[in-house]
Amino acid sequence: MNEGSHKRPWLAAFFAVLVPGLGHVYLRAWLRALLWFWMVVLSFVLFVPEELVDGVTSLDEAMALSAELPVEAQIALFVVISFSAADAYWQATQTRQREVGQRCPNCGRELDDLELDFCHWCTEPLPESGDATSR
Repeated sequence: MNEGSHKRPWLAAFFAVLVPGLGHVYLRAWLRALLWFWMVVLSFVLFVPEELVDGVTSLDEAMALSAELPVEAQIALFVVISFSAADAYWQATQTRQREVGQRCPNCGRELDDLELDFCHWCTEPLPESGDATSR
């Protein structure tokens, strides 16, 4: 049984919005999870003034700090979190497509991951996958 086939792209994106990198942990993409987590840490270090962070000892104070963040810090964190969620969603969809695999509608054989317009087994033209109205 393929373990990754049960991974839902929208759930990976939701986890990535909660904590950047968590969606990738869900997908078991450990290196990407670390990279996205460190991107948020780096954005925080680069864009949040040190005087705002000094003296923060509780979760309530940290939540109050979020209202005082400079605009450039808010934008940087928003961009990193958004791209993390988009990447988690994309990774989950790519993993699903690789596991499911495409089959030729004519001969039924599994197609390689080539960008051909025809089946390399029976040479019949393949329907366009992006257009639902074609054929």
